[in-house]
Amino acid sequence: MPDSLTPETLNTLRLPIVFTPGAWQRAVLLEQPDHAEKLQVDRLSHVLRAAFEAHLAYPHKPYVLFEVIHIEPTDYLDHDPLLQLSLSLLQEPDQPGALLIALAGEHQR
Repeated sequence: MPDSLTPETLNTLRLPIVFTPGAWQRAVLLEQPDHAEKLQVDRLSHVLRAAFEAHLAYPHKPYVLFEVIHIEPTDYLDHDPLLQLSLSLLQEPDQPGALLIALAGEHQR
């Protein structure tokens, strides 16, 4: 087992995951009506895998940046093909902890 899979890291990966509206809109939600449900599940899986890999690479950092392929409508040909997201531990008083996926810079503490 890799060194990064400590009990603490595994406990962190068991936390609920929440997205900011902007991150959900840009990273997961697709406007294409054909097969949208399967594509969104695939996108969600890809984003979660990238977030977990980023967390495993830097398990003790409270805020980690990662990138996923950015899918935009074809009329945005000059956009960056990568979308930068962040993963952070969300801890509010009297609330259970959660992992927050946000657009990079959107929700820094």
